Amino acid sequence: MTTQDVIKDYQKICKMLHRRQVADVIPMLRKMVGFSNREFMNEQLDELLDTYRNILRHSFTATKDPERKKVYHYLIRSLLELADELKEFMLTREASLNTYRIKQDLLRNNRMERGDAMRILESLTLDKELASLLKEVNVGDLPSREEGLVRVFNIIWLSDKYSEGEMELLQAACDSPVLPWHDKSLVVSALTLSLLRYFDLNKFLILFRFLEKRQEFVWERAMVGVFLGFLKYNDRYYLYPQLEEKTLALQEFPNIEQNIEAILIQFTKSKETDKVKKKWEKEILPEIMKMRPKIEEKLDLDNIFQEEFGEEKNPDWETVFEDAPDLLNKLQEFTEMQMEGMDVFISAFSQLKGFPFFREISNWFVPFHAGNQILAPITQTPGKEFDLSPLVEKLETTYFMCNSDKYSFCLNLEQVPDQQKAMMMNMLNAEMENIGELEKDEGLINSFARTKSVYTQYFQDLYRFFKLHPWRREFDDMFNMELDLYETSFVKHLVSDRKTIRNIAEFYFDKKFYPDALKVFLAILDEDRSNIELFEKIAFCYEKTGRFDLAFNYYQKADLIDSNRLWIIKKLAYCCKLLNRWTEALRYYREAEKQDPEDLKIQANTGQCLIHLGQYQEALDVYFKVEVLAPENHRIRRPLAWCSFILGKLDTARDYLERLLAEEPGNKYDLMNMGHVLWCMKEPDKALKAYSKSLAAWGSIGGFTTSFNEDRKHLALHSISDFDMDLMLDFLHLKAREE
Repeated sequence: MTTQDVIKDYQKICKMLHRRQVADVIPMLRKMVGFSNREFMNEQLDELLDTYRNILRHSFTATKDPERKKVYHYLIRSLLELADELKEFMLTREASLNTYRIKQDLLRNNRMERGDAMRILESLTLDKELASLLKEVNVGDLPSREEGLVRVFNIIWLSDKYSEGEMELLQAACDSPVLPWHDKSLVVSALTLSLLRYFDLNKFLILFRFLEKRQEFVWERAMVGVFLGFLKYNDRYYLYPQLEEKTLALQEFPNIEQNIEAILIQFTKSKETDKVKKKWEKEILPEIMKMRPKIEEKLDLDNIFQEEFGEEKNPDWETVFEDAPDLLNKLQEFTEMQMEGMDVFISAFSQLKGFPFFREISNWFVPFHAGNQILAPITQTPGKEFDLSPLVEKLETTYFMCNSDKYSFCLNLEQVPDQQKAMMMNMLNAEMENIGELEKDEGLINSFARTKSVYTQYFQDLYRFFKLHPWRREFDDMFNMELDLYETSFVKHLVSDRKTIRNIAEFYFDKKFYPDALKVFLAILDEDRSNIELFEKIAFCYEKTGRFDLAFNYYQKADLIDSNRLWIIKKLAYCCKLLNRWTEALRYYREAEKQDPEDLKIQANTGQCLIHLGQYQEALDVYFKVEVLAPENHRIRRPLAWCSFILGKLDTARDYLERLLAEEPGNKYDLMNMGHVLWCMKEPDKALKAYSKSLAAWGSIGGFTTSFNEDRKHLALHSISDFDMDLMLDFLHLKAREE
C-alpha cells in the first residue's frame, strides 16, 4: 500500500467506527494487518470480534447488560488504537516522508537515544528527583545543550505511546523547580506536536499536568496544546472518562472561560480569514449566478449602483458593543500593536526561515530568550561596532512579534552591512519605544492581558510552522481543518456563561466566519427566542452561506417580532430576488419604497423585478425616475435601452445604446442589443457590423449564439423571421471563421 492508501484507509476506518460500523471495519483492519505483515494482530482482532458478537447477542435479549455501553466503548477504543498502531507502523516502515525517516533513525538507536534524552534532561535540571530516576543510564558524552534539546524534542515528538518510565521522566521535568521555563515550553510544544501526530491518553495527561502547575509562559502553551488536541480528537472524547474528569476539574481553573474565549478568538484570527470570502466568491456566488436568468448578466441589473453582492449589515447591530464593551476591546486590543492574526508579519518573515537554525523542527518552537547560544554571535562577539545585546533584551520582553520572527530578525540582522545595520537599529529602537508605550497603554502589565499575548505569539509560531516549514505537507495543518470549534466537548464543558458564548459568536460574525457564528447563534436562540437581533444575524449567516430559503424564513421571524422595519423588508426582498420569487420581491420593494421613496437602490431593484415580470412599461417609468435623479450613472441606460427596445421605442433605445457604447465600447451585450435595434429599424448592414463586434467581444461562437437565440422572441415581435435569424447567425459564423 502507498502512503496515500494507508492514510485514506485509516481515515475511513476511523469515520466508520465513529458511525458504529464495526462489522465493516474488521475486514478492513485485517487487510491492513496483511499488508503490515503483523499477523499477530489478527489474534487481537479475533478477541475484539468475539467481544462485539457478545455485545450484539445480549443487546437483543430480554436481559439487558448494564455494562453494555462501557464494554462497547472499550471495543471502539481498542479498534481505534489498533488502527492508529497499524497506520503508524506502515508509514514508518515505508519512510517515504521526511518525518518518518527521522523516526526510523530514532527507532534504530532507540535505547541509546532515549538514554541520551534522559541524561540530557538530568544535566539540564540538576534535579535530585530526576537523578534518582536516571541513575542507571550509562551513555557516552553528552552533546551540547542546544543539540541535547533537539534530541529531547525529537524523542518526545516522535514517540507514539509513552512508557511508564517516560511518563515519570516527563512528570519530573514538569515538576522540576530548576528546569528553565523556555525548556519546559519546548517540551510542551513537542508533546503537542506528538499528540497531533498520534493519539495517546498519556500525552493529554502530561499536558494537563503542565497546565495545572501554572508556571508562567509554560501553562499557556499547555492550554493551547490541550485545546488543539481536543479539537482534533473530539470524536474520541467520550471514550476516555479521564479526559472528561480532567476537563471538568478545569472549571476551577482561574478565569477559565476567559482563557477559552481568548484561545478561540486567537485561533480564529490565525486561520486564513479570507477563506470564507473566497468560498463565497469562487464557489457559492458563481453557482447562484448560473441559476439566474440571463437577462441579469445582459443588463447588469445588480451593479447599477456598484454595490457589493448582497445588502449591508444592519447599522443597529453596532449597539451590541454598548452592551458588551469588553468585546470591542478584544477586537481592537492588538490592532495598534500590529498583532491582528497572522497576516501582519508572515509575508515579511516568510522569506527569512531558510537559516540553518530552522532546519531543526524544535527551533520553530524555541521561545525567544537572550541566553540562546544561536544569538551569541550578535551579542557576545568582542570588537563589534554595534552592541546588539540591548536590542535582544528588548525583543525578549516585547509582545509585538512572535518568537519565530524574533529569531529570523536577529539572524538576518547579523548578515546586514554595518551602515544599513545602524539605520535599521535606529528605526527599530524608535519603533520598540513606541511599542513599549502601546504595551503600557494596552495594560500588558495586567496578568490576563499578558496571558493573551502569550496565546497570540504561540499561535503565530504554530501558524508559521504549519504554513512555512519545508515539510508542511507532511503535517495535518490544524489551521486548514474544518473544525467545529464551539461544538468541541472540551469547550462546551468549560464555557457556559451566556455573555462569553455571545462574545464568541460575535467575533466569528465580525470576522466573517459565518458557518461558525451560525452554530453558536442557533445555540443561543434556543434560550432566547424573543431577541430580534439573533433572528437577524442567523438570517444574515444563512444568506452569506448561500442558503437563501432559510435566510428568508429567519428574516420573516424577525419581521414578526418587529414588523415593518426597512432593513428587514429590504432583506426579505433581496432573498426573494435570489430565489427568483419576483412577485414577492416586488411586493417587498414596494413596501420599502413607501418608507424611503428617495432611495435609488430600492427604485432600481423595483425596476429589476418589473423586468423579470414582463412589466416593461412600468419598469421603464421607474428607470426614467432613477435617471433623472442620478444622471451621472451611465449603467441605468442599459435597462432603459432594453425596455425601450422591447416596447418598440427604437429611437430611444438606440440613443441610450450609443451613449453606453461611448462609455464601454467593447461591451458584448450592448453591441448585441445595438444589433437588434438596428435590424428592427431596417438597417441590417449596420446591424451586421454591431453583431460582428459583439461576436469578437464574446470570443466564442457558442456563447454569442446562445445569447442571440434567447432574444429571438423579441426580434420576432418586430417582424424578423426565424429564416432571417438563422441566416444572420450562419453568416456571422462564416465571417468569423474566414477572419
